[in-house]
Amino acid sequence: MKHHARTAHATESGLVASALGVDVTSGLAEDETERRLAQYGRNVLPATAGRGIRHMLADQLFNVVALLLAAAAIVSWASGDALQAIAIGVVLVLNAIVGVATEWQSGRALEALRNEVRTTSNVRRGGTVHTIDAASLALGDIVLLAAGDRVPADLRVLEAAALRTQESALTGESASVAKTVDQVSADAPIAERTSMLYLGTMVVAGRGVGLVVATGGETELGRIGRLVGAIETEPTALQRRLEQLGRRLVYLVIGIGALVTLSGWLRGEPLFTMMEVGLSLAVAAVPEALPAVTTFILAFGVLRMARRNAVVRRLSAVETLGSTTVICSDKTGTLTMNEMTVVELRGGDGSVVVESAMGELLELAALCSEATRSQGDPTEVALVVAAERQGIDVDALRRTNPRLSEEPFEAVTRRMITTHREMAIMKGAPSVVMEACGISGKERERLLATNADMAGRGLRVLAVAVNRLGKGYSFAGFIGMTDPPRPGVVEAVAAARAAGIHVVMLTGDQVDTARAVSQQLGIGDRVRHASEIESVPAEDLPSVVESTDAFARVSPEEKYRIVEALQQSGEIVAVTGDGVNDAPALKKADVGVAMGGRGTEVAKEAADIVLTDDNFATIVAAIEGGRTIYANIIKFVHMMFSHNLAEVLMIFVALLLGWALPLLPLQILWLNLATDVFPAFALALEPGAPEAMRRPPRDPNEALFSSSLIVLILWQAGVLAMVTLTMYWWALKAYGPGPHAHTVALLSLIGMQIGQTFNCRSRTRSAFDGLFANPHIWYASAAVLGMQVLLFTSERLMRIVGVVRPAGQDLIALGASIVLPVAIVELSKLFARRRRESHLVLT
Repeated sequence: MKHHARTAHATESGLVASALGVDVTSGLAEDETERRLAQYGRNVLPATAGRGIRHMLADQLFNVVALLLAAAAIVSWASGDALQAIAIGVVLVLNAIVGVATEWQSGRALEALRNEVRTTSNVRRGGTVHTIDAASLALGDIVLLAAGDRVPADLRVLEAAALRTQESALTGESASVAKTVDQVSADAPIAERTSMLYLGTMVVAGRGVGLVVATGGETELGRIGRLVGAIETEPTALQRRLEQLGRRLVYLVIGIGALVTLSGWLRGEPLFTMMEVGLSLAVAAVPEALPAVTTFILAFGVLRMARRNAVVRRLSAVETLGSTTVICSDKTGTLTMNEMTVVELRGGDGSVVVESAMGELLELAALCSEATRSQGDPTEVALVVAAERQGIDVDALRRTNPRLSEEPFEAVTRRMITTHREMAIMKGAPSVVMEACGISGKERERLLATNADMAGRGLRVLAVAVNRLGKGYSFAGFIGMTDPPRPGVVEAVAAARAAGIHVVMLTGDQVDTARAVSQQLGIGDRVRHASEIESVPAEDLPSVVESTDAFARVSPEEKYRIVEALQQSGEIVAVTGDGVNDAPALKKADVGVAMGGRGTEVAKEAADIVLTDDNFATIVAAIEGGRTIYANIIKFVHMMFSHNLAEVLMIFVALLLGWALPLLPLQILWLNLATDVFPAFALALEPGAPEAMRRPPRDPNEALFSSSLIVLILWQAGVLAMVTLTMYWWALKAYGPGPHAHTVALLSLIGMQIGQTFNCRSRTRSAFDGLFANPHIWYASAAVLGMQVLLFTSERLMRIVGVVRPAGQDLIALGASIVLPVAIVELSKLFARRRRESHLVLT
């Protein structure tokens, strides 16, 4: 059957269906679908080959850190210490294994994210329309498409009603393409095959029905994919900044290593020993885990957000989320339930319709609709439900008054018209319907007052008119509906405001309705008609938009202009959208947020984030997640640099004071291996701080190392170095220079770093606040201590590393090194909190 895909465009559609053995009126039977899926495979593109283990390992073995380790091993070998050279080689391999394992695990997490968002398709099988995962499409399936859908496979067009697709992803042509049922020339290029729909393209207008003629790797996109091969994922801006920082630090630490080597040699230490120390110190100071752990934090943080219904499609959006200052949110379905209910009817004169007179108005509304009780636009579904509650048989009504033509609702016209044998029915915005009816003067004023009264109570108001026998439209009445707020949205809006984020509601409702809903949700009462921005001078538009809480009667073009104006005023804007016409605004936004439930594939493709529950509260949760991810990266940077700087300071100051070398090269490497990896991963899993959404958004141009963070790292590294130097001084007095003093220095540094990991959980909150909120910190501390137990219970390992079994009083030094840094930092946090409280009282 597969060869039909190559000739389907040049073959009459009925013949293609016959060749594929399918009845287009009913579609495939379920058992036949299963047989074809088993024979030809699922409708998925072949997975592109990612970075293999060999490439990952090569990156780990041929970088600056690895080369420094190799140099240290060579120096050890040249100085006659073969055992130490071998041990350094083992550390080199272990570092490489840890790096590969981290990258591999991060890749798995990112792959899990890519699988979160799936394309669904409406397919006709066994005479019934089903919504299925596009991966389950089989050759011969009948697919129903509408504007906004993503084409799920290669299809031969069977029916087309004003059907147009955007095929730039496949052909490079930016203009949309009109599709027809008629076959084309056999040698027509892809861009001219108007009888075909291709996987990866988008339906931008009209409706259509297509026959699946190719799936998965046999599609045009699949064939291109095999030629293109793997595509490398671009690093985010944050990752690039971290890599640049790492490269600059390399030169710094090599200089420090050279200085330590020279100063030790001038003091009489053996040159080869000091070269090893210098190289080992450089290895200890280089942030070799920075890129890997950053990727780990990003990947697992984003996976955590996905579990909260926010699927991040682009990692760069995570950084931007933490800086978001404005959320432009659709109302219906995002802030509200998207479950419309008819609650009020008014007649053609504006009076309340009594129950006995409701029938005619609801009959007209149900006829001017294509929804059923269970399927369709929520507004139209509400009309059908209301009619049926009044005892109207909507199906029988439609059979008696069959639709002859339809002018669908569009954002520009704000109306829908259906024509029947003896009448035409219009429903839409009250002002548009009244204008079509030619209503003016006092009658118009009376009806507008009725409309304003209904809208002012938060009702969505539709007007209905009927044109019988071509005599012109007569006004039939108003229908008032309500769409209740989603649970948790009021609290989410309040949380966003507390976080310094301005929420702007964008709605197609009229101004009075928008104002009522905006006030009900706690967004604000500064409401404008979107058309007002057309008359605002370009230079004044940003300030006008910034001072508005809700825009009514918003068109897609106006939505784009609102986003653009906010960005011009320096705001970082997140925008929600679900339709084809929302794609420009989603692309323009700093963070585009598409609705995963009701959103079109065009909107999802344009967005950075997809909400699987279409809920505004999830956007706020995603912003909190973005802030948490960035905060955890800063915590890791804080921990790592304070650790490493403390090691360098301790050794350098000890040499300046004329003391014996505190640590041997292999002990430095053991320290690095034992204390960096586990705490880094633990901080990556730190939960969000309670104050995360009580702070203003982060400046996106803020340097990774702010002046406050640099000061914090410097003074804390100084404290850590002082504590460990004190313990080493005590060991020199107690045991003299040698392995026992080295053992105490090593234990002291390990204890210091465990305590500092707890300190780095927050710059302001106590380490004892939520002490067990992140159990991974305890697991990491236990793992670090467990490695020391392993070291000191193995005679061979102790001999290799150059330590002895610690005495009981040495363990007191270990405990003191854990407690003292925590105590000192806790006191500094306490004083800082009291200063802030005093300042608040005074102000």
